[in-house]
Amino acid sequence: MLQLSDFRTACPNALSAALAHEVYKDLWKDDKPNNLKPLYDDELKDLLISAEEDKKIYLPVLYTKDIDFKLIQKLQKKLSRSSIFLAIVDNTGNILYYEIRQEEFDDQPSTSASTSKRKLPPD
Repeated sequence: MLQLSDFRTACPNALSAALAHEVYKDLWKDDKPNNLKPLYDDELKDLLISAEEDKKIYLPVLYTKDIDFKLIQKLQKKLSRSSIFLAIVDNTGNILYYEIRQEEFDDQPSTSASTSKRKLPPD
């Protein structure tokens, strides 16, 4: 199992590294440990969790932060063959996973929105 220090090495932002590590630990319980790895994208300036064998990408987000729909659109274009999941981490350690589907996302404006103001697509 990877440690927080592994995520800090992969990402210059300590908060992003900590969030990604929490998501990794949660996924590690149910997934193949060798399948999961941190992936820092220089272009997007964000740390993702990649599950290569399943072609899934997890984008960790703190529950108090706005969801950046432009970032998600860029991610969808760049990783079109992967399923993208938004992993919203709250202050109690709970993590909500939302799959971002292209057809549902096409209707969204390409701006940031607060999670309290924006209704996420149903699962």
